[in-house]
Amino acid sequence: MRQETLRRQISFGLLVILMLAFGLTSEYFFSVDNIFLLLRECSVAGILAIGVTMIIITGGNDLSCGALLGLNAMVMTRLIYYTSLSMPAILFVMLLVSVGAGLLNGYLVSVLRIPDFIATLSSQFIFTGLTMILALRTEAGMITTKPVNDPLVVALNNSVNGLYYVTIVFVIMAVAGQFLLKNTKLGVHIYAIGSNRNSAELSGVSFSKTKFSVFLVSALCAFVGSLFFMAKMRSAETTTGLGLEFQAISATVIGGCAFSGGRGDILGTVIGVLFLKVLENGILKFNFSTPTQQIASGCVIVAMLIFDAAYNRYMREKATKAAAIAREKKAVNL
Repeated sequence: MRQETLRRQISFGLLVILMLAFGLTSEYFFSVDNIFLLLRECSVAGILAIGVTMIIITGGNDLSCGALLGLNAMVMTRLIYYTSLSMPAILFVMLLVSVGAGLLNGYLVSVLRIPDFIATLSSQFIFTGLTMILALRTEAGMITTKPVNDPLVVALNNSVNGLYYVTIVFVIMAVAGQFLLKNTKLGVHIYAIGSNRNSAELSGVSFSKTKFSVFLVSALCAFVGSLFFMAKMRSAETTTGLGLEFQAISATVIGGCAFSGGRGDILGTVIGVLFLKVLENGILKFNFSTPTQQIASGCVIVAMLIFDAAYNRYMREKATKAAAIAREKKAVNL
């Protein structure tokens, strides 16, 4: 069995155990309404995680996707209140902002060769600063918020037989992302860059094109996520989106992505997103205080990260031993 498949099965097993633990101790956990609510709550972070997964597989990271979501939300709000642009035109401007952000991150990482962590942390500050500049203000200059009641935005918060549009879009994007990783040339290049960048470049794989591509995908995911975020919240604040990037990154790691790159997929990330939201949802059912909820969630995530590190070390040692045995057998046969 492949290491990636085994790691995903372990994550899925832990998800099932967590669901059973909460389901058997709360009569509301497995209710239809709660399941649909859980799926809706995990969908925006899941959409962001799709793009983050591809970046992490290349051996990088994206700390700016949450801030970009917030910037898009603020751009929408400002254009609605301070211009007469139609909603399709506003969406086009938001798309341009997202593409520009993806190109910026791609340029910093692939052309200037700045490490992903530093590059995207810097762009996170830029996006957050722009969000504050664009924030709605009172006549006295104080930052304020106003509701967004555009019919198109409101409609995005609807559902089909209880299943919210955002969940449907998340599933569609997850399937498309998994297909891209497993069945396209770009997917092969993403894994190749993450597994061994030098060997990949010697084989003709373009590091720059691959990095630009994954950062553009992440930016487009932030664009889509911002639409559904606004559909649910109906307003944007200067802190909108901040923290979502850590949920996305945590989900990818729980789902089996390795920070070193070269391992993971969207299916594992979906499992990771569900794990995080099941944990959060289950804890809420016990009416723990907010600090207790934060501590419990943090402890579980740390435990998963420790497990992943131990698992990776075990698999590396196993592979090293297998390679040594193979060399010995080859030497004996000679």
